[in-house]
Amino acid sequence: MTRRGAAAGPASPVSPSPTGTAEPEPEPPVLSIVPSWVTYGFQFIAIGAWTAYATVYFAELGLDLAIIGVLAAVPAAVAVVAGPLWGLVADRLGDMRAPYLVAALIAAGAGLALAGAPDMPGLVIAVLVLSVGSAGLTPLLDARTIQRIWPRRERFGQARVAGSLAFMVGTTGTGIIIAATELRALFVVYAASMAAAGLAAAVLLGRPDRAQRVGSVGPVAALRLLRLPGLGLFFAGSCVMWVSAVGSMTLFSLRVVELGGDTTLVGVGWATSALFEVPIMVLFSRLVRRLGVERLIFAGSLLFIARAVLWTLAGSPAWLIAFTSLGGSGYALAMVGTTSYVASRVPANLQATAQALFGSTTFAFGTIAGAILAGQVAEIGGLWAVFPAGGVVAAIGAVLIGLALRQGRATA
Repeated sequence: MTRRGAAAGPASPVSPSPTGTAEPEPEPPVLSIVPSWVTYGFQFIAIGAWTAYATVYFAELGLDLAIIGVLAAVPAAVAVVAGPLWGLVADRLGDMRAPYLVAALIAAGAGLALAGAPDMPGLVIAVLVLSVGSAGLTPLLDARTIQRIWPRRERFGQARVAGSLAFMVGTTGTGIIIAATELRALFVVYAASMAAAGLAAAVLLGRPDRAQRVGSVGPVAALRLLRLPGLGLFFAGSCVMWVSAVGSMTLFSLRVVELGGDTTLVGVGWATSALFEVPIMVLFSRLVRRLGVERLIFAGSLLFIARAVLWTLAGSPAWLIAFTSLGGSGYALAMVGTTSYVASRVPANLQATAQALFGSTTFAFGTIAGAILAGQVAEIGGLWAVFPAGGVVAAIGAVLIGLALRQGRATA
């Protein structure tokens, strides 16, 4: 699953003035972020349930660690293709509500199918269908949220933070429900939350004004941006960083269980990571003014190294969970920092595609490669081996990002 999207700003229509000259029409009013809060809330409760417990469920079914890693990578792999297609449908309709509702219901239905513990290849088919449905949700909701708050784009973080808070509710709440019932209850939570998100979007988000439009996601069209000083190296460094960050988290739940924890502790661990995203998202503009966005991005990459080292040394679920705070902080600094940095480096007419390229595409690549790599490493050296391997990859990513930021600053 993926957590990113982009939107172009509203068009600037003109109308004739009494003197016969064309004058810009006034900007559409800035709408409330509460509908987005509600939709993000339901959606990320579902994402939290899936992210924290899907690998545990697959392990309970008796699948090998390598297969679990591949299944964990499927949503990101599907999102590379399905995400833009959902955006294209919304573009053609001029309204994201119907595609969002359909996508959410597809994901919910596939979740219920997985609750029945289907055999191969039914399990793979159900995961693929779930991935197709979930792929378009975050980009569509992000785009509509930006439309609603335009031109005050700085409020996006205030709207998006609801997702992090709901993610914590989804991970911890689902863990409590599983402890009281059984593991397959995670899919009941997932399906109900996804369906609720689809209904919330359909009822609350409203139809866009004609002056607004959803920005299409076209990473391929922005590839020429990689020729700009530092940006090609920054793209490579971001991909490597997310391979480490996401790969290390892929089998985190299984490591907690291996060290003696239960599903409740698994949920607490994922919630702890999301908890430390919240203050950074809220205070990011102040941090930028004091330290600069380049330093914040680099600090985020260093936090992933620190987390990998400390996870390698952790010998109990409590310490493993405590150190997830570093990953949550690193994620917020790196992801939000990348959005700000790229926005300052690329032409205005390529903002949407640039954000898709450096945000969605790099994160999806990291999710795919990281999950597969983690599964292979765990198969050879055990779950513990994933963390030192992730630290080495994180160090390579930090070096590339540091060099890219330095090059970009020198030639900006």
